[in-house]
Amino acid sequence: MERKDFLRTTFAFCGLALIPSAIIESCTKQPNSGPSNVSFTLDLSQSANAALNTIGGALVAYSGQIVVIHAASGFLAISNTCTHQGCTVNYDTANKEFVCPCHGGVYNQTGAVVSGPPPAALTKYTVTQSGTVLTIKS
Repeated sequence: MERKDFLRTTFAFCGLALIPSAIIESCTKQPNSGPSNVSFTLDLSQSANAALNTIGGALVAYSGQIVVIHAASGFLAISNTCTHQGCTVNYDTANKEFVCPCHGGVYNQTGAVVSGPPPAALTKYTVTQSGTVLTIKS
């Protein structure tokens, strides 16, 4: 066997040996999550937040990263970052669910996975209300 044939065969086998580790790495990747160290307020008396004055209303806040929902059970604050690959999910107020446009992942109103490839629920934030002011924290 000539030297160049030996090197070509050796490099081919080395390249094939790396494929399983790349597959394993893609499967063990940690899920994406929403922003951390969150702390902000929304005043329900301001017109910009009027959608939250009605049960079923929702708005996107915190630089477009968190959806605040006025559910029948109270207020919810959920990250809109898909846990699969970090795409921005859209909240469908009619169906009360989050839908990922990238791979079809679906989450319910509380952020739990309903279907699709997402490995984990959407990140939830604590919401407290004092009068007309909502405080959202991680």
